[in-house]
Amino acid sequence: MLRRSDKPQTTAPAAAPTEPPAGGAKAPNQAPKGYATPSRKEAEAARKARLGALPADPKERRKAVNAQRSSQYQIERRAIREGDARNYPARDFGPARAFVRDYVDGRLRILEFTLPVVVVCYGIILFGRSSVSASLIALYLMTISMFSLIVFGLMLSNRVKKAVGEKFGLAEARGTGLYAFSRAVNPRFLRKPKPVVTTSGQPKV
Repeated sequence: MLRRSDKPQTTAPAAAPTEPPAGGAKAPNQAPKGYATPSRKEAEAARKARLGALPADPKERRKAVNAQRSSQYQIERRAIREGDARNYPARDFGPARAFVRDYVDGRLRILEFTLPVVVVCYGIILFGRSSVSASLIALYLMTISMFSLIVFGLMLSNRVKKAVGEKFGLAEARGTGLYAFSRAVNPRFLRKPKPVVTTSGQPKV
């Protein structure tokens, strides 16, 4: 949707043009934030092109594929750890997913407190049977937390999908609601990739 179909036929010089194309000519795994998001099909085609021809022997082919997958997994893990957006896995790759992460990380949300409350309350109910009143209070709090998890999760999912659809198009909005929810329920220090904005929405320095 965001790619340019009218690429010029003449060869451009090495220097940056005066008006760079909005779609960019980066490889799918090297598109930084602000460039057109490559499709999954294009990213997979580029990955296969980088891997090159596989051995004809089925056994050797499986070994080569496993080795390539292991290498790619290590590259993606290192990219997540170091914040290298060019090599993020498909789940986190692209400007739309970066927008979702900043959207979720840009403010303190109730969702990140619900799961810890549920775990603590469950522990009280499980191991605090000697105190009936404590167990009842824990059960009450756990019920409220679960209800809040569902309500606020749906609200966040709908807002994120709408915002992504308006900014990047409906095709990029697919799956972003669940992506935002799964990130929001994690405490901030456990989120991967690491947040690049503060809870006030400002970039980290």
